[in-house]
Amino acid sequence: MKTLIAFLLGLLLAGLVIRLLPYEVSAALVAERQERPPRSPVVAVGSRIVWNVPYVERESGPQTLDIYAPEHAEDAPVVVYVHRGEWAKGDKSEVSYKPLLLNEHGTILVSVDYRLSDVAQHPAQVDDVAAAVRWVHDHIAEYGGSPDRIVLMGHSAGCHIVSMVGLDPRPLAKVGLTPAVLRGVVAWSGGAYDLPAKVEENGMYKPYVEKNFGTELAGLEDASPIHHVAEAPRHVPFLFVSAGDGKERSRKLSERMAEEIRGAGGRAEALTLEGKSHFTADFDCGKPGDPLDSGRFLTEFVDEATRDSVE
Repeated sequence: MKTLIAFLLGLLLAGLVIRLLPYEVSAALVAERQERPPRSPVVAVGSRIVWNVPYVERESGPQTLDIYAPEHAEDAPVVVYVHRGEWAKGDKSEVSYKPLLLNEHGTILVSVDYRLSDVAQHPAQVDDVAAAVRWVHDHIAEYGGSPDRIVLMGHSAGCHIVSMVGLDPRPLAKVGLTPAVLRGVVAWSGGAYDLPAKVEENGMYKPYVEKNFGTELAGLEDASPIHHVAEAPRHVPFLFVSAGDGKERSRKLSERMAEEIRGAGGRAEALTLEGKSHFTADFDCGKPGDPLDSGRFLTEFVDEATRDSVE
């Protein structure tokens, strides 16, 4: 009887804790658990796969990347992918169907790891991805890729990172490059383009933002892509993708990013994936049988951005 009473009290307390959690936090956790399929790579037949290639040495150890190259690749376009995880978690192996999609389309996928916020804080993540772009530029020809046809892509926190690398000239300058080395930037379902606004929302992402970027307004603004749109390279197109059934503010922020880049003389578009959540927008990219065929938006953008002639 005592055991039964203790069990029932435990259930009651657990329910109370869930009710006391901010709705946004608990709802997001439930949705995440329900929607996350395996993220392990799905690869194309005949692809050349090389894992854990060091691209830079840091005090904490080497940072590495994975390469998925189509069979007989030659002068192929390259998508450099940056994973999700609130700057605190995630892994370069979380690519799902992108190797299959891109390799079958004749494009190389390079998936990059970066220092997480437990190890190093901003600008560590941005600097790591800039260093990865340097490595790809210098070495991708050895794997059949073109150093002149590089597209940078990120999901979730990765959207913030690739937007900063594409807009703010400082990260690439540290490795002797400029954002003009990129032929395109794809932010595939993200919402951390305005960090002060993210903190002000007081949702589940606030602790992650403050852990990696601090609490000072000036620092948060300087680390926000929205504050660097005036620096957008004129001939590098940006694509900001949002989920159709996600939060309205994420869609509006993507549209604002595109509008402000265009207003500054750059090239940018915003796209909404109807029927997709923040998670499925990324996981279903390239998935066979996806009713939306969302992967085509990525391959069409890569094709257009990496054509031999640039206006």
